[in-house]
Amino acid sequence: MELLVDTREPDASVRATSRSVDGQLDMSFNVRAEDLGTVRDIVAAHLCWWRIDTGTAHGMLTVVNELLTNVLQHTSADAGGCRMASLLLQKVPDGVTAIVRDQDPCPPVYASPDPLAEEGRGLMLLRALADDTSVSVTPAGKDVWVFIGTPEPTEHF
Repeated sequence: MELLVDTREPDASVRATSRSVDGQLDMSFNVRAEDLGTVRDIVAAHLCWWRIDTGTAHGMLTVVNELLTNVLQHTSADAGGCRMASLLLQKVPDGVTAIVRDQDPCPPVYASPDPLAEEGRGLMLLRALADDTSVSVTPAGKDVWVFIGTPEPTEHF
């Protein structure tokens, strides 16, 4: 399955590319709040297609949503008003990985929010759901990588 859409006009309603091949989904797009549901639907469809268990899929959907929400909340728009990011989702032998790349070189800051605060728990949530995480600052911005393992199959006697 391969879908490629590439619109570069500033007035275009969609500015994205997407490719899915052999257990890998690679998307680049302008992150907009109104499109996060569509991105979740695309990710959910791929996780289902790859036969990822429900618990792992739910965790990965939550993590991807949180990382893309962070792009919206913590990165500046470019000269064209876009917050471009990419998502690379991969099925690996023992789980699923995701990399969200954005144009902001500032790494996320892990902090303890006030108990009554309505925000500031995203990275704590990410750490709770993911089995492993890392952040790499790159010349183009940063990459946030997460891994969620799939449960080992149980043997039935």
